[in-house]
Amino acid sequence: FAGAMAIFGCFPFWAVLNAITNETTYFQTGFITILSGIGMGATGPIVKATLQNVTLPTSRGQAFALFNTFDDFGRGLGPVFVAALITTFGRTKAFNIAVLGWLFCGFFNLLTSLTVQKDEQYVQQTVREQLNNEAIVVP
Repeated sequence: FAGAMAIFGCFPFWAVLNAITNETTYFQTGFITILSGIGMGATGPIVKATLQNVTLPTSRGQAFALFNTFDDFGRGLGPVFVAALITTFGRTKAFNIAVLGWLFCGFFNLLTSLTVQKDEQYVQQTVREQLNNEAIVVP
């Protein structure tokens, strides 16, 4: 679902970049930006929930530390890359190119759907086994 939402969000964002003019009404602009925000905004929370469900409790801290490190790294370097694209291609073309990153994001999130159910079952089974092994049996 996260992958589909990320990919979906690209198209109204491209409309924001390329189709909105001085003649576009505030309602049309608002509608398009809300659609884009729903698509792209839903991705982060879904990915975090999925990460929690497919990671063993003993490894979740490390998994989220790694996730947040790369997420913050992207937030920091993303503007640098876009600025470099702007100097090369101009503002509109640079942002059009930058939105392609969301397509890749969506594609890779779609790939996780191939294994997420199996991974969740593995985590649940492992936790169940650990709890059964730790259970205290009173005679």
